Amino acid sequence: MSTHNEPGGTIVHEIRWSDALPWWLLFRAAGAAFSPTVILLAAAGAVATWAGWSMADRLGLAGVDRAADVIAAAKAADALLLPAGAPVAPLAAGGPATWLPAVVDRLPPVVADMSRLLAIPFRPSATLREVAGAAARIGWFVLVWSIFGTAIARHVALKLVGEDAPGIVGATWFGSRKWLPAFNSVLFVLVGILALSVPGAILGLAMRTEWGLAFAGAVWPLVLLGAVVLAILAVGMVAGWPLMVACVGVERGDSFQAISTAFSYLYQRPLHYAFYALVALLVSIPTLLVAGLFAHATADLAMWATSFGMGHERTATVLEGLAAGGPAAAAWGVKAIGFWTRGLETLLSSFGWGYFWAIATAAYLLLRQDVDGTELDEVVLDEPAGDAA
Repeated sequence: MSTHNEPGGTIVHEIRWSDALPWWLLFRAAGAAFSPTVILLAAAGAVATWAGWSMADRLGLAGVDRAADVIAAAKAADALLLPAGAPVAPLAAGGPATWLPAVVDRLPPVVADMSRLLAIPFRPSATLREVAGAAARIGWFVLVWSIFGTAIARHVALKLVGEDAPGIVGATWFGSRKWLPAFNSVLFVLVGILALSVPGAILGLAMRTEWGLAFAGAVWPLVLLGAVVLAILAVGMVAGWPLMVACVGVERGDSFQAISTAFSYLYQRPLHYAFYALVALLVSIPTLLVAGLFAHATADLAMWATSFGMGHERTATVLEGLAAGGPAAAAWGVKAIGFWTRGLETLLSSFGWGYFWAIATAAYLLLRQDVDGTELDEVVLDEPAGDAA
C-alpha cells in the first residue's frame, strides 16, 4: 500500500493486493491451472493412475469397490453387536464414525474413492489381502503424482513468481528427476508409523489370551496416549502430502525437508491451512464449471459447424450413433469422432488434478510466509527452468 500524508489526513495512492490480501495468490494459482502445460501434465497423471489401477483389477487386487464393501460390512457388523433399538455410539468398536460413510458418499467421486481406499489399511478388521491390495493401489497413486504433481508444482511456482516456467518437456523432466524425494516423504512417515505400532502389535499378541486381554484393559489409557502420536503422523501424512510435493517443486528439497516443513506448516497454522482450503474449494466451483463448459462447448460447436454441410437427417444419424444406440454406431467414422470427443472430455476432466496441485503450491507459498516469513516470490532457481510454456 502506497500512502501520502497531507495536512488533512492520509491519502491512499495505491494498494498492493499481494500485501493486503496474500491469499489472493490462490486465485492466481487457479488461473495458472488453465495453462496447457498443467492440463497436459494432469491428464498424463490421470491416465497413468487409471492404467495402474486397471492392472490391479486384472491381478485381482482389492479395489475401490472392495474398499466400500469392507466399510459397509464393518458398519453392519458393528450394528449387529448392539441390542435391537439401542443407539449407535459415535465411534463403534473397531469401526469408523457412523457419520463418516455418509460424508464420504457426498464427496466428489475421485475424493470419495481415495477416502475409501485409504480406510482399508487402517481398519483393524481388514484382511492381509485387502491391506496388500489397497497398499499397492495407494503406492502407485503416490508414485504417479510424485512425478506429475512435482512437475505441476514446479511449473506453477515459477509462473506465480514471474519466472520462465518450464513447458511440458521441462516440467516432466523435473518431475522425473525429483519424484523420489516426494515419494520417500510419504514412505518415511509410513515407516515411522509402522515402527511406532510395534509395541501395540506385541500387546496384541498378549491379548490372544484372557490374561493378556485383562492386562491390555488395565493399560489401555497408555495405548491411547501412544495412539495420539500415530494419529498426528497419520493425519500429517495425508493432509500434509500435497505440501510435501509442493516443497520439492518449490525448494528442490529432499524428503526430510519436505516432511519437516509440511508438518510444521500444518500443525503450526492449522486454521490458515483450513482457510486456504476453504477459499480453494469456493474458487473451484466456478473454475470447474468453466472447464466443463469449455469442454462441452468445444464438442458441440464442432458438431454444429459440420452440421451445415451434413444436413439435418445426416446430423441426426451421426448424433444417434454417438449415443451408442443408433444404426450408425458401428460406422468407423462415428467411432473415431466418439473417440476424439471422449479424449477431449478426458483431457479437460483432468483439469481438477491440475487445479489441485496448483492450489497446493500456492498454499505452500502462503504457509511458508506465515510460518517462516519467507517472501512469496522466492523459489529456488539453481537449474535451468527448461523450455518456456
